[in-house]
Amino acid sequence: MGPKAKDMTTTKVLLILAVLIIGVVVVDYAGWYDVPYIDFQPPLSVGPTEPEGPTSIPGNSPSDYDSAIVTSAVAAFDGLDISTVRTIATDINILWFKYTAGWIKLAASNAADLSIVRADNNIIYMAMEFPGSPAYYVDYQRTLDMNPHVTWYGYEDITGDSIEEFIFKVDLTGATYASATGKWNMPLVNTYILTYDSSFSIPAGGQPADITGIGTSTVTKYLKWYGEVSAEKKALALYKVVLAVNTSDISKFTLKKMNIPGIGYLDGSSFTQDVLTATTKWTYTISNNILYGAEYLERPVNDPNEFKFTTALECNLATAENFTATLYLYQLTAAEASISDTDEVAMQEPG
Repeated sequence: MGPKAKDMTTTKVLLILAVLIIGVVVVDYAGWYDVPYIDFQPPLSVGPTEPEGPTSIPGNSPSDYDSAIVTSAVAAFDGLDISTVRTIATDINILWFKYTAGWIKLAASNAADLSIVRADNNIIYMAMEFPGSPAYYVDYQRTLDMNPHVTWYGYEDITGDSIEEFIFKVDLTGATYASATGKWNMPLVNTYILTYDSSFSIPAGGQPADITGIGTSTVTKYLKWYGEVSAEKKALALYKVVLAVNTSDISKFTLKKMNIPGIGYLDGSSFTQDVLTATTKWTYTISNNILYGAEYLERPVNDPNEFKFTTALECNLATAENFTATLYLYQLTAAEASISDTDEVAMQEPG
């Protein structure tokens, strides 16, 4: 084999090696090997140029500009019957704020002009309060759930009237520009309120009969209490439940379980036990005497209307002992005043 033939062979070998190397690289890139995937994101675009006058083309949202005027849009409905419209400024007051090192009130009610600036980042806050003597609760969870552009913010007194308000964070990103007025129309916020039931009670049928003949062995007795909301489309804010027996001897009674509507069956260990001079109390606190966090007992249309507080109480009594077990249901009025309903059951041995 001459020099020229050797050179040709060497060239072929080098070409074959090059093809193999390229093939491995291609296969590796195609994913035959475990190659980390980098999710490429295009750079964010720069915001639109600040308008110079009424004829300027608006950007995508109010906060694209140094300042803008947004017209509020809000409606109110019954939380248990959304076909029933509630009147803003009569049944419920709506106040608009922004937060800049403190709360700044912008305006009130529907169709109000709200002045915002770029630094507000398309966020304003809506507060709901009641005029005069309130007859409703704010249905804050339904208001949050039914408005994708609204997020929960808090419950505090931002008006300085010593009354706390429900506050919602409203995103104005979906606002639309009205070229005829030079203002923005905010996305509609639908609010919901519940009619306060001032006549909630433990009815005769929800009052367990006295229990006699318990016996002297350890036994569990069931006290089948229930409450009723007085009418359809009404609600009650329950904030605390207490069971009490008139003895300080904790060996006599043990709370095993209790059902609290909307929460479920709770073990006695979920309750705070207090032993007083002549009483043992078990307390379950739902909210700290405020409407936010309370358990709302609601009666929709055609609801069976039995809010059960069935209680399992373990008894360990001796001969000829008589006691009473008392249920206390603590509620908040629409004005956030505390009231309660109670019922007492005799626990006796012997029968």
